[in-house]
Amino acid sequence: MKADSINEGDVFILDMNDKIYFWPGEQCNVTEKMKGLEVATGMRKSERHAQADILFPREDAGVDAEFWSHLGGKPATINPPTPDDGAADGEDDDLNYKFFKISNETGKLLCSEIQDRPLKREHLDTNDTFILELNKHIYIWIGRAANAEEKKNALIIGKSFLKAHNKPKGTRVTRVVENAEDVHFKSFFDGFYPALKMEIGANKGFDTSVTANQDMEKLANKKREAMDKLLTKLGKYTVTVYLNQDGQ
Repeated sequence: MKADSINEGDVFILDMNDKIYFWPGEQCNVTEKMKGLEVATGMRKSERHAQADILFPREDAGVDAEFWSHLGGKPATINPPTPDDGAADGEDDDLNYKFFKISNETGKLLCSEIQDRPLKREHLDTNDTFILELNKHIYIWIGRAANAEEKKNALIIGKSFLKAHNKPKGTRVTRVVENAEDVHFKSFFDGFYPALKMEIGANKGFDTSVTANQDMEKLANKKREAMDKLLTKLGKYTVTVYLNQDGQ
């Protein structure tokens, strides 16, 4: 594989035996990221017997340089997404989402949409409250240092949001507390899964004290309803896996 094979619309996995690089394009969707993580963790567990690190080049400058060095060097610009015959707009509810910062300081619910993409963990400010809006599900994320009234009235805020945004009947409202996010919520944000670490010593095992490791195991093994819904449509998207042998 060469650097010019990479584009911003797909997920790429580079297998270097003891290191597995996970590189998602900035414009790939949540479904592709979820499937890519499933593939990478499956490779690590079944093919490497947990004796490999999963690394995330887009979240670490050093890892990024290492990743591109295996491909002959980082290009000046990365290729745009390639045309895709996948799902039509709106076919998958979770592929269309919005993100809002919530303010209730004046006694009136105010929503400010954050349009930055990709969303990053750093967007979730511990001092504030946010709403992740899907078609039939909204998450209300409460920072640990958020306004006391916002913490107390999270579900009321959610119901007000449903009414103000004309959400369909039956839309679920989920309250999420900082550092207790579920896998589905985390999948919309870059930065929740830093490079996995291995203990180099007598145990030769997984460093279970690292929260990221525990989260990745949950991602690979736990059958969540939301994840199953996303993965049913995977045949329509592209995940490219390359095996590097003898430097080729």
